[in-house]
Amino acid sequence: MELNINAPAYFKEHYGMDDEVYKFCRKAYNFFKDREYSDTLHTIGIVPAAAPQEIYDSGSWRESTRFLCNKSIASIVIQMNFENYYKADSTGKVEQTKEMILAAVINRIKPITENKIKRDGEKR
Repeated sequence: MELNINAPAYFKEHYGMDDEVYKFCRKAYNFFKDREYSDTLHTIGIVPAAAPQEIYDSGSWRESTRFLCNKSIASIVIQMNFENYYKADSTGKVEQTKEMILAAVINRIKPITENKIKRDGEKR
């Protein structure tokens, strides 16, 4: 399975990319690339959005989950708390990124694919 995590939208454009967050996202990609959890879903693309609340209120960013190519690809836009992310050091940003990934997969993907998800080591 491919797990592609983009740099936090808005935040990257205004403040740059944190090197530790980038390294963590690469490690997550490498961890998941040789695993399969679903017969259908093969790629998850996550776009975190870390922007001030007024940006969301203006409609510039909106959370969404889309399935493409017969549900083999999931595209998720998920909101992160801008203030917490902005104030965090690199370690805190990595922790928030981990939480965001879990929220995206557990709250957005799992309910839709629950009966088709494999567990590590489970054969189908």
